[in-house]
Amino acid sequence: MPQEVGEAGIIGRAARMADTVSITCLFIIAALVFIQLALRNIFSIAYASIDELARMAHIYLVFLLVPLAFLDRSHVNVELVTMYAPAGIRRILDIVVTALMAAFSLIFLLSDYFFMAKSGNVPTPAMGMPNLLFFSGAYIGMALLFLAACQRLVGYVRGRALP
Repeated sequence: MPQEVGEAGIIGRAARMADTVSITCLFIIAALVFIQLALRNIFSIAYASIDELARMAHIYLVFLLVPLAFLDRSHVNVELVTMYAPAGIRRILDIVVTALMAAFSLIFLLSDYFFMAKSGNVPTPAMGMPNLLFFSGAYIGMALLFLAACQRLVGYVRGRALP
């Protein structure tokens, strides 16, 4: 895969590392679901901890892939307007969308900061893990998304043509 501008630097490497963690989480989810099904259907045993661990892996999977999708421009993108717009308008729209992504991720992080200030130490029902640790994949992913969006905005300000 050719290296794009968005993949360069520490943010791109962190997003690639998050991709590896996400793929690992996918395998963990599959294994945990298989184990839970086998335990329930063969041995009539159910462990709530297995379900909770699978949910945690799912959170990590989804949120850690968000910055990589943004950097690779493989996130959900509505191209109906930009497809027919002149290059100058497309650039302006891309800058606006990138700024909105940065703003969204910052709002997400701030709202979760205030929420976790009150409930961060509340344990999860099955494993007794603090909510702060359980949802940390979401915070890492959104922080990386914020940094990636800021990196792209800085590139626009410097006049670089980003992919």
